[in-house]
Amino acid sequence: MVTSSEPTLNVSGTGAQKEIARNVFQVMSARGRFMADTAPIEVTFSSVAGYLGQTANVEEADALAALKANSKVFSLEERDEQLLVITTRLGIAPNACATAVNTHDFKARLMTPLPKPETPPAPPVERPRVDSGWSALEGFFDDVIEEFDEVEVTAEEEVAPLDELATGLEELTAELPDAPRTITVAVAPATDVSGVDDVELADAIRERLGADVRVASFGDQWMLEDRVTRLSRGELRRLKEYIQEQERPLTDDMLVQDVFNIRPGTEDFDLMRFAVNFRLSKEHREFEFVGTSGQRFWSTNNLPQIGTKRRKPNDIGTDLKYLLSEAAPAPRSVDSIDRVLTYFEYQHGLLPFDAEMRALMPAAMNADQKTAVLTFECPQSYTTYLVELRYPTPNRGGFVLGLDDFFTENLVPGALITIQRTENDGHYKVEYLPSSGESMRLFEVEDRRQRYVFRPTTFACTVDPSFLLSEDRFPRLNGEKPLDDKQRRRPESVISATFERVGQMHEGHGYSASFEDLLAAVNIERPFSADYLRQVLEQDDSGAFAIDPDRDDVYTYVPGTPV
Repeated sequence: MVTSSEPTLNVSGTGAQKEIARNVFQVMSARGRFMADTAPIEVTFSSVAGYLGQTANVEEADALAALKANSKVFSLEERDEQLLVITTRLGIAPNACATAVNTHDFKARLMTPLPKPETPPAPPVERPRVDSGWSALEGFFDDVIEEFDEVEVTAEEEVAPLDELATGLEELTAELPDAPRTITVAVAPATDVSGVDDVELADAIRERLGADVRVASFGDQWMLEDRVTRLSRGELRRLKEYIQEQERPLTDDMLVQDVFNIRPGTEDFDLMRFAVNFRLSKEHREFEFVGTSGQRFWSTNNLPQIGTKRRKPNDIGTDLKYLLSEAAPAPRSVDSIDRVLTYFEYQHGLLPFDAEMRALMPAAMNADQKTAVLTFECPQSYTTYLVELRYPTPNRGGFVLGLDDFFTENLVPGALITIQRTENDGHYKVEYLPSSGESMRLFEVEDRRQRYVFRPTTFACTVDPSFLLSEDRFPRLNGEKPLDDKQRRRPESVISATFERVGQMHEGHGYSASFEDLLAAVNIERPFSADYLRQVLEQDDSGAFAIDPDRDDVYTYVPGTPV
């Protein structure tokens, strides 16, 4: 237990005044016993006079005179029409205490900078000196030079071969006493790369540098590893916490600006940005790269999912597995594509990563990259959306997720949209064709009661009528319930249920429906492309589905046939 000693109290005045001063200080120090030594202890004079009058029968005038006689211990201050008596636990008036104690407090140390250290003088540059051994060579070659001067070479004389001259020079050098020898290393022959394709040459250089541990690389940027700024564990933790605080992936530019407070355009910005990308790429457990070469996003664990929560992304990828059989064109080989939204795409805010989208979207920057976060800008509504491109896997198709708000605020199923790429491979523009306002009862899924309904809807976008789900076109869908997961997992079961919901009875024992109606309606339950729907209808081994020979592009379904 730590105890503090009683301060030495220097009181003055008459004997009675000293006694009064000691009594007042004892009471005030008891009041401020938990305060700092130099903190002012304030008490009103009226309460001090009242205390002295009750305990020691001291008059108010005598008390005031005793306090004034001890100005080094007490200070008197008029405040709000009241006289205050002020002292400290050290028994020193606050004014004297500030001069005596606070000569080097924390505030002074914090605000007073240290003197600028003197720059030591630059060390003198040592001049290279010639080896003293070379001074002994003076005169060694004088005779040789004179002999060569006396020889006259005419055009008729045969010039000695080059190898003979080299042999004679070696013999001449060997005769010189203690002559220094120069060793010439043969230069490696240059490799002619004029016939090599630029892409192949770049790949070869990239492969060679990538295998060198002394070279750091990220994307198409390279740097010597020992010159890359290292990030401490505390800095890595700050980066992770900032991403989690924002609850979304962030670009390397934002991380360098917001976490390290380095502004673009400064000489340190590009160096730190490369360091962040390279160092985070080594922290696989804590960080995941989800960007592109032009827009580098970083993510961490447990961030909120981008896009719909109606279905799990893995289930959507399983529904789109049929896309894996399509040919894969070169990434970013087209400038724009036009799409018609199906109901499944509209409801879940997604776009399948089919052949058209593959030709527009960027390839994965890293071999093990699973997702890429992109930005979709809609100039018509002055909004930009953060979307996620999920690349295909061996068992699941790819898709773009996160366009829920854009679809519900501007479009309806069947709307025509255009997606255009920009110079930045992570940024795209999406637009729709506006039209005059139109109202009709359109199809919806009532989530609370899990049933199909038609509700009045007003929209101002151009639509493809073949994908528009109106009550006039499909009245029997009203009141139906969505299929359970077991049924919707099989494409044949979805097609069978769709025939019964939108088809017409055919010869009393089956249903018939146009391919156009089937394509629009099957996309209520799960995604179907036109090619995939025809494949399932025409390659059915059970015989439940067949082409109607009497009508153009019409198919039939016979219930009860195992599919």
